[in-house]
Amino acid sequence: MERADEVDEAIEDLVVSTGLQIADLLVRLEHVNRPRTELIKDWDTVRSLAADVPALTELAGWLLDQIALRDAHAQQLRAVLEPDITDYLHGQQADTPGLEGTAVALDAPRAEHLAQARQAVRAYTAAAHAGREQEAQRLLDFFPIPARVLATSGPARTWRQHSATARDAVTALAAQRTAITAEDSTDYVAAPELLHARAAYLTAREGQLRRLHDALGCLAFPTPAPLDLPETLAPVATAQTQRRVIEAFGTPERAAQALDGQIHYQLKQPLPARRRAGTAAETGLADLRPRRTAAPRGRGRAPRGGADPRPPAAGPWHAPPPPKAPTAHDEAHAQALAAASTTLRVHR
Repeated sequence: MERADEVDEAIEDLVVSTGLQIADLLVRLEHVNRPRTELIKDWDTVRSLAADVPALTELAGWLLDQIALRDAHAQQLRAVLEPDITDYLHGQQADTPGLEGTAVALDAPRAEHLAQARQAVRAYTAAAHAGREQEAQRLLDFFPIPARVLATSGPARTWRQHSATARDAVTALAAQRTAITAEDSTDYVAAPELLHARAAYLTAREGQLRRLHDALGCLAFPTPAPLDLPETLAPVATAQTQRRVIEAFGTPERAAQALDGQIHYQLKQPLPARRRAGTAAETGLADLRPRRTAAPRGRGRAPRGGADPRPPAAGPWHAPPPPKAPTAHDEAHAQALAAASTTLRVHR
């Protein structure tokens, strides 16, 4: 009996101690602009308590997100892995219902990519702040940030001219950079860690957008082969398209998923007039295929007796060049695109 009483007292003390720890933690969480060191201590406490109180697992994940927002390397990793959802964010701001009368949710492929990016950022943050620096560094090495360049490539400029989403992404990024560097901003004093990490994110994201737009520009508007390019270098030149797609999206499969999801979302979301022409160019990626292959019957032309039900597309998808004998560059380009799995055959 005495031993049973001792056990009961120990359990009671443990419950009381745990309750006090959680209550104290919840009070601290109400404070804004807390330094990263305090959040790390709280995360470590919650992580140890979550083994006995599973309900705290979600709180531990939230604390990891808050730590990551104050970690420059975590934000750079996030900038590289997150898909471009500019069109979805604009749709949310406009607060207009979709074609079915309800708000259009983010498409499943890009939502999955966002979740994967969040998991990777959490994995890095947990490793970096739990004494597993080598594991954290390996994650950064797997997904290096883009090199900073001062000039935008020709394919990227061309894609931005034809894509409303690309232009909006660049504009939004510039606005965010202006906001954090404004003279009247109080973030310099109130949250310097947040400010530094945010600046790191915007710089890396700018490079990632250049990657994305450069790859999409190469796919949609391939550069004609120079007249004096040796035939033996044609496969080398066209293989760079594959490399750019992989650098931008990770794999050809992920590129196909992201593009398919974006097209699916935009076909459901009604768009303002200023974005329709550019968005039509984006949905033209659904018809993108190697240039020298014949289009399947029924695609690329209006059906008899009526208008084409698809959105009008601007750009080369519906304006093929005059027929001519294919060169080695053309054949190599077609092989490079075909080798990119189904990336270039994104169907609606």
